[in-house]
Amino acid sequence: MKILSVKNNTDLCEKVKDYCKNNWAKVYENFAKTADKSVTAERFPQTWVMYERRKDEPQLSIAGFYQLDEQDGLTVHTSLTPFITTLFVDPHFRSTRHFGEAALMHAREMLGDMGYDTAYLHTDLVGYYEKYGFCEIGLDITNYGSPTKVYCADTVTDIYYEVYDKHNKKPDHIRLGIYKLQNRLNVSRAWHLWFDKHCSCKQWMDIADDITVTAFCDGRVVGSVNLLQSGSDKKNWYLGDLCVAENFRRRGIASKLLRKGMGLIRRKVNGGEYLYAYIDRDNKASVGLHKKLGFADTGEIRSFEELMFGEEETTWVKYL
Repeated sequence: MKILSVKNNTDLCEKVKDYCKNNWAKVYENFAKTADKSVTAERFPQTWVMYERRKDEPQLSIAGFYQLDEQDGLTVHTSLTPFITTLFVDPHFRSTRHFGEAALMHAREMLGDMGYDTAYLHTDLVGYYEKYGFCEIGLDITNYGSPTKVYCADTVTDIYYEVYDKHNKKPDHIRLGIYKLQNRLNVSRAWHLWFDKHCSCKQWMDIADDITVTAFCDGRVVGSVNLLQSGSDKKNWYLGDLCVAENFRRRGIASKLLRKGMGLIRRKVNGGEYLYAYIDRDNKASVGLHKKLGFADTGEIRSFEELMFGEEETTWVKYL
């Protein structure tokens, strides 16, 4: 199968528009407008066309299409971006080949290459997108007044993520990698021996309700964040020790670490939870990141267990 873009290709654009008109007429008008814009657009929208050979036919023919856009006509989740839209697979290819999955993976890879950490879509289908790694995040109403479900999935990049908790303990080499990243250490052999003695899993047991989300690239730890549940208030969680390797910044890793962590808390608990983060007032990057994810500055320092925080830090809170 080939997946081709209509960018700078008006002939392909006209072909896929005719194909859409003949096979999915009810979306043709919007599809055609988006396809026309895709020919000259720098980033969005994009129109991608799947090609494959039918049985006993020598030439390639259109097997489906999908589009990418910044928004997709929602009225509630208006801050979400970007979206996979108008995914269509030719009926001839639906029963025997995973063309829908291939298109979704291609879309997630394209968005990952553009620097996005999450891909969104909305649909009234039940059970289809869940098979390919998408999770439902809420209900919405389209600007046509139709009810729909909103889904998200990670984009596909060279970064992958692991979660460590009481059921999946951090191995010593992962703990060491996180420690070195957080403290920016160039360690010697003597330092490794010290770490093995005092900080190994045999000596350092994880707190029961501690969660660590860790990002890897080629087996190397490139980012991490910890989430800790309060012992006195089970609805209160602490977010701390967020770090990303310097040469991996501005790639959406920090956002994805936090989103994954918050998603884990939501799945573990029963609602009403809230998450504390302590941010230096002058840390503009951290302030911007947490604002984007829905945290609000309380303007004060609120305690969390016995942890100590600096006078220049304030407590930011996110209600889950």
